[in-house]
Parts: sequence; structure tokens; C-alpha cells
Amino acid sequence: MSSQAASTLIARLKSIPTLPAMALRVLEITADTKSSANDLMEIISPDVSLTAKILKIANSPFYGLTREVSSLQHAVTVLGFKEIRNLVISTVAFDSFKNLKQDSKFDINKFWKHSFYCALAAKTIAVDLEIESNELFVAGLVHDIGKLAMYVTFPSEFMMQLEIMSPLKIKYTSFESEKDVFGMTHDEVGMMLLKKWMFPENLLIAVGYHHHPQDADKQSLFPIIVHIADILTHVYEMQAEDEEGEYFQTELFYGDAINLSRSFGIDWNLADLSRYQQTLEESIKKEADTLKLFFS
Repeated sequence: MSSQAASTLIARLKSIPTLPAMALRVLEITADTKSSANDLMEIISPDVSLTAKILKIANSPFYGLTREVSSLQHAVTVLGFKEIRNLVISTVAFDSFKNLKQDSKFDINKFWKHSFYCALAAKTIAVDLEIESNELFVAGLVHDIGKLAMYVTFPSEFMMQLEIMSPLKIKYTSFESEKDVFGMTHDEVGMMLLKKWMFPENLLIAVGYHHHPQDADKQSLFPIIVHIADILTHVYEMQAEDEEGEYFQTELFYGDAINLSRSFGIDWNLADLSRYQQTLEESIKKEADTLKLFFS
């Protein structure tokens, strides 16, 4: 049954529209070293709504710029090609599912929050490790996008899977039951969707291996960082819901995360993850308004 479900799911994924031509051109232009700021602006500026969103986010506390970004040209100059690309693809990716409505069983607002919190956690870790922090923010933002693809292509089965897992407090492990229902997990589906959308390789790997980074190529730290960011986010959410105590968090979640990180050459300890947890909580409070900008 799961094999047949997987085949049907893959077939239905093909019905999800590709990214708009504008977004695909942004990916092409930002990947071409010969491209200019004018090339990028010519593609984005006709989309008034997207331009307005880029300016709002650029002027939010998220970037902490001291001067107001007043135009798209200014945004491209201040933020750079890669960052504009990140804003465009993350915004357009979630716009593809903008018609999803709040459901009594599938809480889409909670999904948006989880995605954003994971993005903040991934950025926190990346800043500490001095690697591509804003690209890792995008990786965290889209890490669970496979769930949305499952929901729109197989709504009844997706809701059934949620009902099966709803009594469990350890929501982080719920992806394991997806294999029984769909023959695939949301990380696999997410990777397939982002590959269809021609996302950069680092983001594909981060999404496709965020639940099993040990199987990814160790040359990229993206999978382990998003994996840890996801864990930090789930711990934060359980703390907010008063589901578990301190012992559960550190011993069950952090211990496995620390062991996994060592295979990537990162020598984290309990104090490091506790520090990331604290920074995440502070970032969530600070960036509450930015969340609305990304998903408005």
C-alpha cells in the first residue's frame, strides 16, 4: 500500500506549479557572475507586491540596518545578490501555498511559526559558526515544505497521519509514521519539490536530510545545522506548551544531537545547545513582527 501511495504522491507532485518565471530568472541571474544589479532589478521591479515585501523585510529588525532602505536598487546594493535571491525564493515558495486555510486539525498558522522559528535557530547557529547565516535561515524556513506538498496532494491521508500521531508528545519523531501512510517522508517530498523548483544544492541537501543528517555528505554543514535547529524549535514549542521538563529536553534531544554533530567535525556540548536555545527564545520575541512580513 505504501509503495502505491508513494507512486501516487510523486505523480501528484508534478501537478504543483513550478516557480513563477520571475523567480526562476532571479535564480539564474544571481548564479551568473556576469550579472549586474540592474539585471536583477529589471526582473523583480514589475512585481510591485514582492518589491514592497522585500523593502518591508529589509527595513525590519531582522537585518538591523541603521539607514532606511528606500528603493529596490538600495536593497540590492545593501543586501547583495544572494540575500535578495534568498528573500525572493523563500517568499515565492510559500506563496505557492498561500491559499491553504486554517484547519481544525492541521494548524497552518502553527506550521508557519514553526518554520520561522527553525529559520531563526538555523541562522543563530550559522552566525556562531561563521558560515552562510542568511542562506541557512532560508534552509530552516523551507525545511518542512514537504508537509505542505503532502497536504495539498493527499489531504485525507495527511490528516489521518496527523490523527495517528496527535496523542504523542514527541512530535519531532512523527515523520517516521509518514513512511507507513505515504511510502515517503516529508523531507524526501520537500527535496523533490525544491529540486523541481531549481533551488540551490545546499538548500536541497538541508531539506532532504534534516531528519537524518548522518546520511548526507559531510562536506556541507547545512543538514546538521537544520537538524539541530529543528530540535531547538521543538524543545522551545514543548516548553511553551509545558509538555516536558528539563531532563527530557537535555537528555533525549540534546544528547543525540551532540553525538551526531561530531561526525560533522563540530564539537558541541550541552552548554552550547543551551546557549543556542536561549538565543532562539530571545530572537523569537525580537522578530515577532518579521514573522508576519514573511507569511502575510
